[in-house]
Amino acid sequence: MLDNIKHTILTKSIELFINKGFDNVSINEICSSCNITKRTFYYHYDSKNTLLLDYFTLANETIDATLDQIEEEKTWLDKCWKIKEIYISSFVKLNADILKNLIKIDMEQNNLMFDFHLNDFNSNVKRMRQLVIEYTRRGQKAGEISTAHTAEELSHCFSSAFLGLAINWCSTGGNYDLASQAKRYYDIIYRG
Repeated sequence: MLDNIKHTILTKSIELFINKGFDNVSINEICSSCNITKRTFYYHYDSKNTLLLDYFTLANETIDATLDQIEEEKTWLDKCWKIKEIYISSFVKLNADILKNLIKIDMEQNNLMFDFHLNDFNSNVKRMRQLVIEYTRRGQKAGEISTAHTAEELSHCFSSAFLGLAINWCSTGGNYDLASQAKRYYDIIYRG
C-alpha cells in the first residue's frame, strides 16, 4: 500500500512537472492531485527535489523487459546501443525544464547521478553501464569496434558527450531530437 502511494505521488508529480514546469508546481498541488495530505507527502519525500531524484525508479520498471530484447540484436555494437538507448529514452521522456532541474539538483546534492564512473546512485543504471562495458569488450574482441581505447574509456567518452548534449538540449529548450543526436555521437565514438 505505501509503495503504491509513493508510486502515485511520483507519477502524478512528473506529469504535473511536464505540463506546468518544475518550479510552477507546488507541494500543495501535488497533494491535491494525488488526493493525499502534506503529511503523507512528507512521509515519502522530504522535498520536490528528492521526489525528482526518484524519477529513475519509474524508468527501472521497464528496464528488465527491454534488456530481454537486447538478445535479439545481432551485433555487440547494436546490443551496446540498445542499452544506451534505454537510458537515453528515460531522459527524452522528460522535457528540457525537468531535465535541467534534475541535473541541477544532482549537482547541488553531489549524488553523482551523472558521474561517468560506476557508482551506487541507482543499481539498474550501474547494471546497464556494466553491460555496456562488457558488450563493448566483446565487440572489440569480435572486431566490431576497432580502437585502442578500453571499453571503460569509450563508455566515459560517450557519457561525457551525452551529458554535454543533455545540458545543451536543456539550455536550448529541448529544440532538437536528443535521442538522434546521442545516436550520432555513439556512432562517431564507437564506430569511428
